Amino acid sequence: MRIRKGLQWVGQSIRRSGRDVVLSSVGIVVGISTLLLFTALGAGVKGVVLEDVFSVRQLEVVPRSMGVAESMANRLLGGGEPGLDDDTLERIRQIDGVTAAYPRMKLTFPSSVRGGRDILGQDLVLELVADGIPADVVSKDLQQTFTVEDCGEGADPCRQPIPVIANPRILEIYNSSLKTSMSGARGALSKLPDLSESMLVGMEARAVFGRSFLGRSARGGDPEERRLRLVGFSAEAIDLGATMPIEYVKRLNAQFGEQGGQDTYHSIVVRVGSNKAISDVVSTLTDDMDLELGGDYQQARRAGRLIDVVTLIFNLIGIVILGIAAVNIMHTFYRMVLERRGEIGLMRAIGATPAEIRWLILGESTVIGLIGGVAGLAVGYGLMGLGDWIFATRVADFPFKPDTLFLVEGWMVAVALTAALVSCWLGALLPALRASRLDPAEALTRR
Repeated sequence: MRIRKGLQWVGQSIRRSGRDVVLSSVGIVVGISTLLLFTALGAGVKGVVLEDVFSVRQLEVVPRSMGVAESMANRLLGGGEPGLDDDTLERIRQIDGVTAAYPRMKLTFPSSVRGGRDILGQDLVLELVADGIPADVVSKDLQQTFTVEDCGEGADPCRQPIPVIANPRILEIYNSSLKTSMSGARGALSKLPDLSESMLVGMEARAVFGRSFLGRSARGGDPEERRLRLVGFSAEAIDLGATMPIEYVKRLNAQFGEQGGQDTYHSIVVRVGSNKAISDVVSTLTDDMDLELGGDYQQARRAGRLIDVVTLIFNLIGIVILGIAAVNIMHTFYRMVLERRGEIGLMRAIGATPAEIRWLILGESTVIGLIGGVAGLAVGYGLMGLGDWIFATRVADFPFKPDTLFLVEGWMVAVALTAALVSCWLGALLPALRASRLDPAEALTRR
């Protein structure tokens, strides 16, 4: 049988059975739209969690924690507590799969900061939580340029403001939570304004190093007062606090912190080039180098697994719907084969082979699958658009609120269309086998 005539027969058959085709496609449409909707939702939520809330390809390495007995024995032997130094940093940079690594160092003494009058109407005095990282790590995120002032021995006294950066999460928390919670307060704080990065960049505050509400530096000496200037926002900054060039933190720790505290880092941030390399890098860090990973990595892994499980459950619902649709298609084709028994017998009598009859039936199911699959994708995209609109207009702002809940990738569309075709083929397979086995003489006598 020629391909052209076969296609004509398929087209005529579908036109004659238009109502049955539409009813058979309904289950396919519902199943495919469900698969696409929940797969894209899972990918979108997982992307926000693993990229914005946590960064799964950015690991924070910390010194291995020691038990009480191990710590006491180590001190008696003169070993001290484990730490991270430049040698450890260089070894990490040599690991296959690591694209970059840089140190973090925290301030290790009490400090405070005062400022905010120009924006809030009055100055606030807060404990200063701060750390330091290399300046070139955040150079691309800065709205104002700066140079690190030489404050070493023999240098002129430091006069310029210390440049600091903040994490955008602080603004998210302020605008979505803190401002609302303070609306019932008395005075100027009851009318806090919305803040943006452009409003805050360039703002200055005064810091007192070595003294705060919580106490003074254990090393004594006079506190040092310095200006701080906000020069930008970056996700590399500490979540709640200020981040400055690490040279300033080293100098301040040497002046006010523990003896030797400027020689070791509190953590090292490790960037991994690809998701495939993460497990090997983690194994090298924890097993070979006897280091530990910060809590963010474990939380990201747990959150990712939870999202995968929930997405799988909803996808199983879509697969069940497709299974029911396949059963419905099977019944539809059985009925179509019975109704066209004489037509099939005549085709067999004039030379059509059983294989050609099977391919004709499967050709009809292919058309139904394509129609149902495309319609399901259209419905899925429509539901995603509606969901994003409701989410954007009806849900109040909150930290890390994404612009869209869904992430559609090419493989999702391909899998959805394949699932539609496979369910139709499975539903039409038994009817096609039965049609190919019809005896021409018996089929023609029962017309």
